[in-house]
Amino acid sequence: MKKNTLHFGEFIQYDKKFLTAENGIDLESVSSVAFEGETLYIAQPDCLIEYADGKTKKLAVKASKLFSENGKLYAAIGNSLAEIKKGKAKKIAEFDSPVVDISVGLDKSFWLITEDSLYLEENGAFKRIMHAAEDTVCLAALDNKSKYGETVYTGSTAEGLLSMKGKRRHWAELIPDTTGVLSQKINCIAIDGLGHLWVGSDEGLNIYDGRNYWFNGNDFYSVPDGSFNDMYFAPDGKKYFATNTGVITLIEGKISYFSYGVWLMHPTVKKITVSANGTIAAVTPEGISIITSKYMTLEEKAAHYDAYAEKYFTRNEGYQVSRKLTKYGDMDSGKLPASDNDGLFTGVYCAAECFRYAVTGDKKAKENAKRAVEAMIKLTEITGRKGFTARATRHSYEDDFGTGNREEWHICEDNPEMEWLGETSSDEMTGHYFAYGIYFDLVADKNEKKKIAEVVKTITDHIIENNFHLTDIDGVPTTWANWEPDLLNNDDRWFYERGTNSLEILSFLKTTYHVTGEEKYNDVYKMLISKHHYAMNCMQYKYEDAHVAHIDDQLDFINIYPLIVYTDSDAEKEIFKMGLTHHWEYERPERSPLFNIVYGALTNNSCDIEFAAKSLSEMTLDLIRWPVYNSHRKDLVWDTEQEEVGVPPQLKYALEYSARVLSHYDGNQLVCDSGAERFVDINSKTVNRTSTLPGTAGANGMRAMMPYIYLLPYWMGRYYGLLGD
Repeated sequence: MKKNTLHFGEFIQYDKKFLTAENGIDLESVSSVAFEGETLYIAQPDCLIEYADGKTKKLAVKASKLFSENGKLYAAIGNSLAEIKKGKAKKIAEFDSPVVDISVGLDKSFWLITEDSLYLEENGAFKRIMHAAEDTVCLAALDNKSKYGETVYTGSTAEGLLSMKGKRRHWAELIPDTTGVLSQKINCIAIDGLGHLWVGSDEGLNIYDGRNYWFNGNDFYSVPDGSFNDMYFAPDGKKYFATNTGVITLIEGKISYFSYGVWLMHPTVKKITVSANGTIAAVTPEGISIITSKYMTLEEKAAHYDAYAEKYFTRNEGYQVSRKLTKYGDMDSGKLPASDNDGLFTGVYCAAECFRYAVTGDKKAKENAKRAVEAMIKLTEITGRKGFTARATRHSYEDDFGTGNREEWHICEDNPEMEWLGETSSDEMTGHYFAYGIYFDLVADKNEKKKIAEVVKTITDHIIENNFHLTDIDGVPTTWANWEPDLLNNDDRWFYERGTNSLEILSFLKTTYHVTGEEKYNDVYKMLISKHHYAMNCMQYKYEDAHVAHIDDQLDFINIYPLIVYTDSDAEKEIFKMGLTHHWEYERPERSPLFNIVYGALTNNSCDIEFAAKSLSEMTLDLIRWPVYNSHRKDLVWDTEQEEVGVPPQLKYALEYSARVLSHYDGNQLVCDSGAERFVDINSKTVNRTSTLPGTAGANGMRAMMPYIYLLPYWMGRYYGLLGD
C-alpha cells in the first residue's frame, strides 16, 4: 500500500541570541528598546546602544526612552522629543518635563504625554491639551475628535486607567470596582485596528470596547495571570506581550509562548519591541533576547543538523555523543566527553545517514554512515573477547582517561594509549544491530556486506553460546544484556524487561539471519517463539507505567523496526504489530517524530504524521537542553495517574518542542518545569526533575542533545514516503 505523503512546506523557524553585560549593556538601567529597520536601539541613562549585524556600539545620544511609531524611531532626550535616524538624533520639540510616551491614532493624529501634560500635534507644533495624572507610564489614542475626548487613554501605576472626557477636558477614572479593568496599576495600553483598548496591568490583560464591555484575561483560553509589563502591536495586527512569565504572541489567532530558558534568560520581560521583519527584542533582568525568524523547509533544517552533527557531536573515530558546554548556552565553549553509549547513539546516527543516502544519493551521507559503522565495528574488535562489544573507547589525550570504574575500563592490549569500557548493556546492542541491518541494505558494497555479516554473526554467536547473555572478559554476564528465557519468563526480577528484551533478541536474530542467510539463526528465533512464547511476550511488550519511565521506549521502537522489516511471515508481523500499535497509542501524547514515523513506516495506519512534522519544525536549532518554566500556562492538562505509583502529577500531553525540556527519545517528554528552581518550587522527587529517570535532569543550558533526534525520523520519513520535503 502506498503511503500518503505529507508535504509540510515552509514554516517559521525561530532562533535567538542573548545580549548581556558582556555586550556592554547595563541591564538594570535599560528603560526601553526599539527598532529602526533591523537595527536595535537600547536606551540606558548614560548612552544609546546600537545593535546591528551581531555587534553593539555605544552612541553619544542619551535617551531616557524610545518610541516606535509608523516606521519611525523617536527618543525622549531630556525634556525634548527627537527622531533617531541611523544613530543620530534630530530634535523635534521641547517640553517642560520629560516625555513619557507617544501614540499615533487610527486617523494619524499624533499624541504625546509628558510627566506633566498631554499634547496633540497640530500643523507641526504640539498643543497642550490638559494635565497628566500622577505616575503616568503609557498613552494610547484612537483618534482626534473635537467634540468628545473619550478616545484618548493613559495608564498610571498609581491612578489606574484614565480616559479623556468632555468639552472641558478631564480624566475619567475607570475603577476596578465599577468597571472590568483588572487593577489600579496599569503598565501598558494599546489600541488595535478595530478601536479596542488592550490594557496590561499587574493583574493580567483585558480588553475594553470604549463603553461598557470588557473581555478579561480569564476569558482567554491560555493567557496566564500576573503582570503584563509591555506590549507591541505590529501594523499587520500581530500582537506581542511582555509578562512576568515570558513573551506571549497572538498571531494568526493563536497564543504562543517564548519562555524562560529556551528563549529568555529570566522569566520577567520588562520591555518588548518588534522589527518590521518580525525580530523580537525582549528585555529581562539578565539579558536581552533577540528572537529572529525565517522561513525554512524540513529538508533545509536537516541540512543544518547534518552540519551540526559533524561540527559539534562527532568524537574520535566517528562516535556520536552529547556535547557538554563550559559556558551557558555557548556551543563553541563545549567539548565531547567520553560516553558509555557510543554504540547506541552512533548506531541511530548511522541509520539516519543511511536513509539520507538512500533518499538523496549524497556522497557525504555515505561517508558519514561509513565512518560511523566502522567505528561501531571497532567496539567489537577491541575487547579481545570474541563477540563481546565494548560500550565506549577513550584515548589518553582525553580529560578522563585512566579514571572511572577500573574494573570495567580496560587498557587495550595492543595500544596502551587507549582504553575501552565493558559492562555492555542491551541498549548498546540495539544500536549495533539497527545500524548494521540498515547500512547493509542501503549503503554497503559487496565487501562491506561481508564484513558486516561477519561482525553480526560473531556477536550473535556469543549471545547464543552464553545462554543468551553478553558475558564480559571475566566471563560474567553483564548486568542488563540478558535475553535468557528462564530469567525473562520465570524470574520476577525481570518482569519489567520481559517484553522489551524478548523483542530485542528476536530482532537481533532476524537481523543476523537477514545479513548472513544462515538458517541456524532463524531456527533459534523459531525456538524462542515456540518453546518460550517470546512472540506472545511481544504482543504487549510495553509495560504501562503511568508515563514515568521512558528508557525502553526508544529501544523498543528501534528494535521493532528490523523485526517487522525482516520477518517474512505475515502472521508473525501481525503479532508484532499488535505490540507496536499498543506501544504507539500509549506514547501518542508525546507527539514524537521518531515513534510516529516508525509506526507509519511499519503499518498502513494513520501515524499522526502532521504532528511528527510539526514537532520536527519546533525543535530548536541549537538543540541545547535549556531550563524550562511552563507551569503558569493555563492551556496545560495535568495527569494524576502517576500518583498511583507514588509520583506527583506531570503533563498529560507534551508541550510543543520549542517549550519542552529537550531530551533524547529515552527521556521524559512530559516535563513541565525543570531547572527553574529560582522561579518556581520544584520538588526534587518529582518526575519533572529527578535524575533517577533518564532524561529528566540537567536542564541547565550546559548540554546539547544529539542531532539524530531530528535526522533519524526525518530521513526515515522521507525514505518511506511519509514526508515529501
